Amino acid sequence: MSRNPKTSSASSRTVEARAPQRRAIHGGSSSRVPRAFDVGVGAAPAPASTAPRSTWRSTVVGFAIGFGVVLAFAMKWLMGYQIDAAQERQEQHKAMRAAAARCYELTSNPAVNACLKDIEAKNAQASVQAAR
Repeated sequence: MSRNPKTSSASSRTVEARAPQRRAIHGGSSSRVPRAFDVGVGAAPAPASTAPRSTWRSTVVGFAIGFGVVLAFAMKWLMGYQIDAAQERQEQHKAMRAAAARCYELTSNPAVNACLKDIEAKNAQASVQAAR
C-alpha cells in the first residue's frame, strides 16, 4: 500500500496537523531554527523601569539644543547692550549738536572755532571715560 497523503486516513492527517501547532503554542522544541522575527522569550519588551540607553546621537542632539539656548541668551544680552550703547551715543550727539548751535550764536569767527574745538575736546574726553 502506498503512503499517498490523499489516501491516508483522516485521523493520521489531524494528528500531523495538530502536532506543529501544539509545539508552537506551548513552546515545545521544534526541529526548525528560530528566525529573527520569531516571537519568543528574547523578543519580550524591556521592563518599564529600565531607562533607554543614551547613544552618541542623542548626546550630540542634546548638546546642539543646549548650545542653541545659550546662543539665544547671548544674542539677547548683546542686542540689549548694543541698544543701550546706541541710545547713549544718540544722547551725547544731541548734546554736542546743541552745544555747537550755541557756539554759532557767537559773533566772531575765531570765537566760533574756539568754541567748537572746546566742545570736540570735551566730547573726546567723555568718550574715553565712557569706554573704561
